[in-house]
Amino acid sequence: MSLYTIVFILVTFLILIGLALFGLFVTKLDKWIDRRERLGRESVYKKKTKISKNDSDNETKST
Repeated sequence: MSLYTIVFILVTFLILIGLALFGLFVTKLDKWIDRRERLGRESVYKKKTKISKNDSDNETKST
């Protein structure tokens, strides 16, 4: 195996690690911004839907 092949593999590996870390950083930043309520009062990640009992009964009867 030549030196160029080893360097190419190492550089490719480091680039992939960098892209993965950048993706994790963007995910953490997005959750942090959501917590700071810049996107609104409801969290995108913990969305709570309120369904009344009548609505759930109507859904089961129609199917």
